[in-house]
Amino acid sequence: MSTDHLPDELVIELRKPIEVGLEVYMEIRLREPTAGEVEKAQKALIGPNASPTMSDIVMVSLVSGLPKPVVERIPYSDFEKAVRYLMGFTGGGLTTGATS
Repeated sequence: MSTDHLPDELVIELRKPIEVGLEVYMEIRLREPTAGEVEKAQKALIGPNASPTMSDIVMVSLVSGLPKPVVERIPYSDFEKAVRYLMGFTGGGLTTGATS
């Protein structure tokens, strides 16, 4: 799979700033995920509380460096842009190997 068409970094300006305590988050900075980050995100697909959305939240948090509670508050349209960018590196998404 070629990722030549993807920028090395994607900065997404948040539609609405996210305030957590004294911190204000105005953007998400993403880059290509590492193999370890993909593995950690895939683990969110296993267990009783597993979901593809939780896996995406974990991936965005790991790659951006934003705390998971901040990522959970990102407006969905901005979150979706982040996930689409990261899916470009993972071949369309994270999978457990099972098919539905």
